[in-house]
Amino acid sequence: MKNSIIKPFWILLFFIFLIWERSAAGLNSLILPSIGESYQALKEIALSGILLESFIITLRRTLIAYGLAVILGIITALLLYRFKFLQRTFRPLITVIQATPPVVWVSLAVVWFGVADDLTPIFLIFIVSLPVIFVNIFQGLEDMNVELVEMAQAYSTPKYRILKEIYLPSLLPALVSALSIAFAFAWKSSVFAEFIASSSGIGYQLSRANSMMATDRLFAWTIVLILFMLFVEYYLLEKLKKHVSRWKND
Repeated sequence: MKNSIIKPFWILLFFIFLIWERSAAGLNSLILPSIGESYQALKEIALSGILLESFIITLRRTLIAYGLAVILGIITALLLYRFKFLQRTFRPLITVIQATPPVVWVSLAVVWFGVADDLTPIFLIFIVSLPVIFVNIFQGLEDMNVELVEMAQAYSTPKYRILKEIYLPSLLPALVSALSIAFAFAWKSSVFAEFIASSSGIGYQLSRANSMMATDRLFAWTIVLILFMLFVEYYLLEKLKKHVSRWKND
């Protein structure tokens, strides 16, 4: 991770913290808590056990729905690419799903499932992430060198070799991009759904902090969300990208 977030970022972060602290000094903590107050709130929720419990709940929901969206998104992209009739039938539906704002989906989920601890967040994460996965994979398929596939088929190349040596290398960049973008959407959607229609998870804790006007806790939970996404983007996904790059070069 040491080379992933370059030095200018840390310089920018220093100035953000400096402006934050200076601004907080002249304002009521209800409007803008200081870094120290936010850290103290973060420490309190961590020591109480609420942080770990809420984080695990939100992460579990995110991974379940995200995993389903990845699997179904890839399968749907492959089917619609292979069968033009399915493409003409279902491609507009994917666009409709993608164009519908998340607030509409979460409102419908509340009507359909009620304020359900798991169903509403999982539904929203899935419905928001699915089009992202589909669009990236489908675009990767369309950008693939068809002539290369046809040439391999003309020489009676086994299908598993075509899949391994043509399809997979062509699709891997699109897949990595899809996984990265979709997870960011999934994580934010999970928190949003929990904020609106759940009684557990980080989103619910943000809702509680908001209703109690506990701005320091709002900042504390926001810090947790940001730190986790930085870890995913600049550590986990960077490792995945390097692994994919080595695999392609081999």
